[in-house]
Amino acid sequence: MVSVLPLLFLHAGLATLVASQRSFGIDYAHDCFLKDGKPFRYISGSIHYSRVPPYYWKDRLLKMKMAGLDAIQTYVPWNFHEPEPGVYTFSGDRDLEHFLELADETGLLVILRAGPYICAEWDMGGLPAWLLEKESIALRTSDSDYMAAVERWMGVLLPKMKPHLYHNGGPIIMVQVENEYGSYFACDFDYLRSLQNLFRHHLGDEVVLFTTDGAVKNFLRCGTLQGLYATVDFGPGGNVTAAFLNQRHSEPKGPLVNSEFYTGWLDHWGHGHATIPASLVAKSLSNILAHGANVNMYVSSHCLDENLRVFGAVCLLNADGCIFLGTCS
Repeated sequence: MVSVLPLLFLHAGLATLVASQRSFGIDYAHDCFLKDGKPFRYISGSIHYSRVPPYYWKDRLLKMKMAGLDAIQTYVPWNFHEPEPGVYTFSGDRDLEHFLELADETGLLVILRAGPYICAEWDMGGLPAWLLEKESIALRTSDSDYMAAVERWMGVLLPKMKPHLYHNGGPIIMVQVENEYGSYFACDFDYLRSLQNLFRHHLGDEVVLFTTDGAVKNFLRCGTLQGLYATVDFGPGGNVTAAFLNQRHSEPKGPLVNSEFYTGWLDHWGHGHATIPASLVAKSLSNILAHGANVNMYVSSHCLDENLRVFGAVCLLNADGCIFLGTCS
C-alpha cells in the first residue's frame, strides 16, 4: 500500500508557497493598489450576505462575476452574529466564512466592512441593542463599557477572518474600520486608534485597513486616522473631480477610491419611491473610471430588502463597460 502522507504534506507545502507569493497593498509612488506586485484597480459591487438567503448566495455572486465585477464588498452586522452577550452564531444564513469561500470559488475578491458600526441601513448600524442595557454607555467612542464589548466581539470575528485574507490564500484584500465616522458627532480619535490597534492585533500588519467617509473635508477630518487609508463615498450627479480632491486632502498620494457609488437611493416612509436616471449613473461612473479610480457600486446584484425597497436601482458593469439598470418592483 502506498502511503498518502507524503502527498498530503506536498499539497500543504504547495498551498503555503502559493499563499506566501500573494500580496495586496498600496503603491503610494504610483497612486494605485498593487496586487501580487502589479498595478491593480478594482471595480466592485456591494452584496449583503445578511440580506440574501444562503440558497441564493452562489447565484448572486455568479451574476456579479458575469457582469464584469472583480470584487464584492460586504458588511458584517455585529447584532446578526451576537444576538445576546456572549452568544455567537455563524451557521446557516449567518455562515460568513462559507459566503467568503463561495466568493473565492467564483473568482471574486472581497472588501470586508467589519464595523463595529456599519450603518448599512440596518438596525442600529449593526450594533447590538443589548449594549443599551448599560444606560451610561457612549456608543462609537472610547467609552470603556462600549470598547470592552467591541474587543470581545472583534476577538471572535477577526480571528475567523484572518485565514481568508488575500495574503493567506483567501479573497479579502481590504478591511474597513468603522463606517463614515466623520459624520458622527463624537469625533473621538482615541476610539479610532483603539480600533486600529485591535484590528492590527488580530489581522496583522499586511492587510490594508481603510476608512470611508463622505467626500467633504469636514467629514474626513473626524473620520480618518494615520495608518488607515482614507476613501470617500459619493453618488451620481456631483463633481467627481472635487470629490476626489477632498480625498487627496486626506491622502495626498495613493489610489483614488469611491467606496460607495450610489446606484440608487433609500426610500423614506411617507415619501415617493426614489429613483436615479440610468443615464446619470452611467455618466458619473464613466467619469470616475476616467479618473483612474477604484469604485464600489452600492448596491449591486440585488435589492437590499424588497419589502422595504431600501435602494431602488441595481447597477452592474459588464466587460465592455456598459451599464445595466434595473429597479426593484
